[in-house]
Amino acid sequence: MLIMSKQLLHNQLAKYYDRVYSFKDYLDEAVRLQNLIIKYLESGGNALLDVGCGTGLHLKHLKDDFSCTGVDVSKSMLKIARTNAKGVTFKEADMKTLNLGKQFDVIVCLLSSIGYVKTTVSLEKTIQNFSKHLKKGGLALIEPSHAKSFYVNGEPRITAYNGKDAKIARVNFTKIRQATAVLNMHVLIAERGKDAKYFVDRHELGLFGINNTLRIMKAAGLKSKYLKNGLMTGRELFVGIKK
Repeated sequence: MLIMSKQLLHNQLAKYYDRVYSFKDYLDEAVRLQNLIIKYLESGGNALLDVGCGTGLHLKHLKDDFSCTGVDVSKSMLKIARTNAKGVTFKEADMKTLNLGKQFDVIVCLLSSIGYVKTTVSLEKTIQNFSKHLKKGGLALIEPSHAKSFYVNGEPRITAYNGKDAKIARVNFTKIRQATAVLNMHVLIAERGKDAKYFVDRHELGLFGINNTLRIMKAAGLKSKYLKNGLMTGRELFVGIKK
């Protein structure tokens, strides 16, 4: 059975998301986040907002030390997040139109979620929203879509999940179209007692550039810097402090 659509892993097939990304060490990244917060936070509080929180696995490891809220545009992802991170407040919201009516000490936007806004105009709106939701001295930590140098036209990449009752293989194929990375994720799922499923999951992410992003953050009232290695080696991070 072949299924083709956009962002299937974020929606209809969200139940497979955590297995596809089982290689990620969310606990280690949560510890690294806390160290960055200790280093850069100036507001002194512990209210944390995760924008594009997905299935909530970062919040699972942050909720004991922070008052956590998670937002995502996907109902399917939020349903899983409420199970993964019990006690955390989750809300359905689009980062481009975010309006929660409160401010936070820390905003995190990870795993290239910011890339899904796609255009520079939408990025400007989104960063303004982040700034609006930060207290003075509050901290924004944003993992961008990787720089163009990270994506190689036509380069294949593969990850695999080898569970007892399910096997999942994902092969990525990327095309660069101007300032957008178009990722076609070819995913094959075999589960015990079921026919194998094959789907092509299309993702389009904006490639905004370092200087352009820093300019937008500065215009939104954030004192910002770029870290070549953020939560992990080779994974970029933007740090912004609300002035």
